[in-house]
Amino acid sequence: MLTIILVVSARTADGFAEWYAKSVFPVFPNTLGRLLSPLPFSLFEIGLILLILLIAAGSVKALWMLSKKKPGFRPWLYRRLLGILCIFCSLSLLFSLNASVNYSRVTFAESGGYEITEVNTEALFMLTEILINDLKRIEYRIERDPEGLLSLKQTDLHQEAIAAMKKVGERFPSLGGYYPKPKPILLSKGLSYLGITGIYSPFTLEANYNRDTTGFVIPFTIAHELSHLKGFMREDEANFIAYLACRSSDSATFQYSGALNALLYTLSALRANISAEQYEAVLADIPETVWIDIDHNREYWKKHTVSITSLARSANDAYLVANSQTEGIKSYGKMVDLLLMEYKKQ
Repeated sequence: MLTIILVVSARTADGFAEWYAKSVFPVFPNTLGRLLSPLPFSLFEIGLILLILLIAAGSVKALWMLSKKKPGFRPWLYRRLLGILCIFCSLSLLFSLNASVNYSRVTFAESGGYEITEVNTEALFMLTEILINDLKRIEYRIERDPEGLLSLKQTDLHQEAIAAMKKVGERFPSLGGYYPKPKPILLSKGLSYLGITGIYSPFTLEANYNRDTTGFVIPFTIAHELSHLKGFMREDEANFIAYLACRSSDSATFQYSGALNALLYTLSALRANISAEQYEAVLADIPETVWIDIDHNREYWKKHTVSITSLARSANDAYLVANSQTEGIKSYGKMVDLLLMEYKKQ
């Protein structure tokens, strides 16, 4: 009942979601999130694995009892179904408290004083040029492995990510305060086959990331997931906040990650608005060293795209639509609109 009251209030009562995001939600990352932060593993991942094993074991036992016509099957099944219902209700409440309500809050653009900017070809060209120039300025400062790819060995990802988020929090107070330690997923290859680079867990207040992806994706992903811990659930906003955090970071690795991820989103938007010849000319301006990362990332996702990947993307799309992001997975690309607003504001 409380879950329903929270969700309905967030979507219908003016100001409720924003009040909740600022006054109530921060209690949970600062208590449960702080408590679980020191764990060297993702409790969300362990819990998910245990849940799957329990369901599998219960299903096997149910089939065995049915086949053997064991007495007491119905009472046993009733108790198990009641337990499943209790778990479902508890998880639904946690999701509402730590995610669902925040989807209805005031957007980051509105709270940050951004003005709507017309997306036109000229603006996209200018944004692309800015990001490419940023990469040219940064790329010689980063460490690369023998294959020429961005190396993360010399970077303390967790500390640098938290420092970057706190630094951008100096500009935007809504991003300030405590951040739990990000958690790498042990079964990251499995996430890749699902097309997932990171997961925010509203059940354990953890920012989880896929550690198996191309290096330049990881710092940006960590910052993206950490932004959810400040109550900004929309994917375009989380991407934009991740870019701002990476750009604000003192780490060249994070700066490079933010600029390159932002460039890929911008190129996707630009490609639909210009000729093939114009697009090729833009690509030719990207440094060869940066292309090594881009090409590796493209090949990585080709190798990890299977039939279940499209199902996972469809499920993610349905999830986003159900949580007031009517454009579904297309909302990730709206980051470009926010980037244009940022540079217009500057």
